[in-house]
Amino acid sequence: KGDAAMGELLVTCEKLRWTINRGEKYLLPEQREAGTLMPHKRVWLEYVPVGVVGAIVPWNYPFHNVFNPLIATLFSGNAFVVKVSEYASWSTRYYGRIIEECLKAAGAPVDLVQIVTGFGDTGKALITGGVQKVIFVGSPEIGG
Repeated sequence: KGDAAMGELLVTCEKLRWTINRGEKYLLPEQREAGTLMPHKRVWLEYVPVGVVGAIVPWNYPFHNVFNPLIATLFSGNAFVVKVSEYASWSTRYYGRIIEECLKAAGAPVDLVQIVTGFGDTGKALITGGVQKVIFVGSPEIGG
């Protein structure tokens, strides 16, 4: 119980709190130095959504491993597809309901987040299926 509370729930809630309170500041366009060799140039850094972000996450800490990348992905304006470990597939029906209700409450499309389950072939389909970015949590031995 202590590990679930500290390692999953509180850490995830803290990331959510931090993102809500401070995240927008880090997505604002900002001017940067062009360097001494280009004083006549202006440089701007601007963050734009990439589209669909995929994630492959392991079985340990199933709540945190789903919600951690989901928070940043949605906050930065992207859709999200997460493939959970086959050992944590049971959790998707609970997390799926939480995510759906949160999306509804925010007025966002409920299909903005998709959860998929399966083995290695599902992960391969995810990363070769057209996502613009992939988040992989785990070891190459397991994911390969």
